[in-house]
Amino acid sequence: MRFVPRIVLALLMLTNFGRGCIHAFAPDGGAHSIAGLDLSTARQTILSLFAVMGFHQLVAGAFQLYVLAVRRDLVLLALVLQTAETLLGVVNLYVYRTLPVPVPGAPFNAFILVVLTIAVVIAARENSTVNIDIGR
Repeated sequence: MRFVPRIVLALLMLTNFGRGCIHAFAPDGGAHSIAGLDLSTARQTILSLFAVMGFHQLVAGAFQLYVLAVRRDLVLLALVLQTAETLLGVVNLYVYRTLPVPVPGAPFNAFILVVLTIAVVIAARENSTVNIDIGR
């Protein structure tokens, strides 16, 4: 079970790189081609916001890669940060500022939130076991 948090973080890193590249570099940022959003009004604003989101995902993916490659002691922190961001994204998509059309990111992020929560619990238990063993 101790490898589960690292595997989840690695999958999230790949997901962040993939989504980040689409949102930052695809002609429509995935706004219309994937999410089905109407770009006939405020196209430039929507594309700019999608690009900002994409660049953020690329930075998050780079941090996660750093954690996995260099600082494995930060796996719990990286998972907690990703969980907080995903939770806020899910709340936004379903409650706060919902989109006018259903988007594939909503259920996908809800699923990711469940997986991340499980990984955080496992990583926290692993961290507490390591800290207890070190203290003896």
